[in-house]
Amino acid sequence: MKETGALKKLFLILILVVLLPAIFYSGYEINSISTSEELIASIYRQQLDVILFSLNQYALDVVTNWSSSLGILSNENKHVSQDSLKHMVGQFLEKHSSIQAIVFTDTSLGDNRFFSSSENNIFLSRAESSFAQALQSNKEKIERVLRYQKVEYRKLEPIQIGREKREESLGLVFVTSDGAGEQTVVTIILDEQTFIREILSAKLREAAAEEFVLAVTTTGAQQPVFSTSSLQANEMKQQKQLWLFPNYYLGIALTGESIEEITQSRFRRNLVLIILLDIVLAIGVWIVYRNIKRQMEFVRLKTDFVSNVSHELRTPLSLIRMYAETLEMDRIKQEEKKREYYSTILQETERLTRLINNILDFSKMEAGKKQYNSNEIDLNSIISEILDTYYYHLESEGFETKVELQQSLPIMQGDKEAIAEAIMNVLDNAIKYSSSTKEIRVATGVSGKTMFVEIEDKGIGIAAEHHKKIFENFFRVSSGLVHNVKGSGLGLALVKHIMDGHNGRVIVKSAPGKGSTFRLEFPYES
Repeated sequence: MKETGALKKLFLILILVVLLPAIFYSGYEINSISTSEELIASIYRQQLDVILFSLNQYALDVVTNWSSSLGILSNENKHVSQDSLKHMVGQFLEKHSSIQAIVFTDTSLGDNRFFSSSENNIFLSRAESSFAQALQSNKEKIERVLRYQKVEYRKLEPIQIGREKREESLGLVFVTSDGAGEQTVVTIILDEQTFIREILSAKLREAAAEEFVLAVTTTGAQQPVFSTSSLQANEMKQQKQLWLFPNYYLGIALTGESIEEITQSRFRRNLVLIILLDIVLAIGVWIVYRNIKRQMEFVRLKTDFVSNVSHELRTPLSLIRMYAETLEMDRIKQEEKKREYYSTILQETERLTRLINNILDFSKMEAGKKQYNSNEIDLNSIISEILDTYYYHLESEGFETKVELQQSLPIMQGDKEAIAEAIMNVLDNAIKYSSSTKEIRVATGVSGKTMFVEIEDKGIGIAAEHHKKIFENFFRVSSGLVHNVKGSGLGLALVKHIMDGHNGRVIVKSAPGKGSTFRLEFPYES
């Protein structure tokens, strides 16, 4: 429990030290990108405001110049004939093709005199009927410009005129007065799109230069009325209304790849790098945590190993000493009992020898110095010798041993002592971990191009998830009867090493409560 708590604490420290700063940095970067996008939008707005102001001022200057010229013509209206006035207005209209008509109206808004170029006569005939209605609808605006004119301030006001033919018709209303103070309402009826294309286009190109795309759009239209470069209306990053033309908007975008697209590209790239960095750091933390956990587990296993080996050594030594002292003091008179004591001392000595040999072999194995001598051996003979050695021990422990040795087993190449050690380690485990049903089956045989030794018991069994782990150094299952049986945790690791050294393999078939079968397979040449 202490180790688990320490591991959890270590894992939390690793997260706090490594992952949290990375996560905070990731959040900071993402927030910085959002801030950059807001800054870019602000730059667009500021640039658009500058250009829009310049364009509106230019348009206003043009129309103001027109109003000044028309103001002079309006004053001439009282001193020249109607034909002369028509001629002068006609000359003015010829110079400005975006003007469809000019209307002079008295302050009562009842007397309207229309002038248009010859090509706009049809338009004029249709506009006259709706012009009076437009004046009445915008009476407040007209009264306002009249008041401004009284204080010698000329203001232009846009009004909507009935649009039976072309949607882009617009009236710009202003007031003139003569030397006697008599006022005249003058309306310039404009073709807005022509005005934009012919008059504002040069200014738009100048403002756009090679950095921006500027376009003028109208409400609801997909294509712009005018654009300094090919562009759809919905591609505009920022749009604002033109002063003189309420239904038209000036839009702005960057040429080539936009700042927004560059920012998005940078955002995606940085986000991918940040995520990859976080993943690498997370993997690194996990690897460090896992390695530390494994090292702590290894330390625990080594500690258990020392404890278990101490117990394994102490038990046979205690028996040997007790039986030797009893015999030395001549307390046992029966010869049969003495032979039993001598046999027990011999068995415990052999047990000690195997344990010490396991430790020495493991030490050599870890140092890479373990070598196997290859000689001709008879597998059945090795099994018979082992069973003879274990006979008394198996009988005294109450085991029923079933032996199934295939006759005429081929001779194989191998290290006799090492193979015997591997078989004895498996047999020791079968004896140790059999509690209620004490049955062991030992068999040999041939399968394909392999010879095998099979040792089966009816013991506690091994869970499937531990089938590979039991061959690791110091590993011992920590549940059930295993927890109560002492062992070094080296036996099966040595078995695996010996089998690998003979190009063989170990096959385990086991389940909890159903016993275990270990099959040691050795390749041979027929």
